[in-house]
Amino acid sequence: MTALERRLMDHLLLELETTNSLFQRKLKDRHPALTPYDLRLCTYLKSNLSTKEIAILLNITPDSVKKAKHRLRKKLRMEADGSFSDMVLSLC
Repeated sequence: MTALERRLMDHLLLELETTNSLFQRKLKDRHPALTPYDLRLCTYLKSNLSTKEIAILLNITPDSVKKAKHRLRKKLRMEADGSFSDMVLSLC
């Protein structure tokens, strides 16, 4: 990734997280044990990004994203087959 692409990506990520700050506050109020990493992951999931896209943004492997999603489901006390989009809609 070139320096220009990296700056553009950083700008887009900042905009994404800024526009979802209300969502993150509601989520943090309901689940105070969530870390900033968890909140970022929830924001990406709310934006309907794929596992591969999230992996690229976080600079990790898709398998690591899957594990992070599994741990997040546990923290949120979601069913194993629960949908993150359903959880997001319940907060909006």
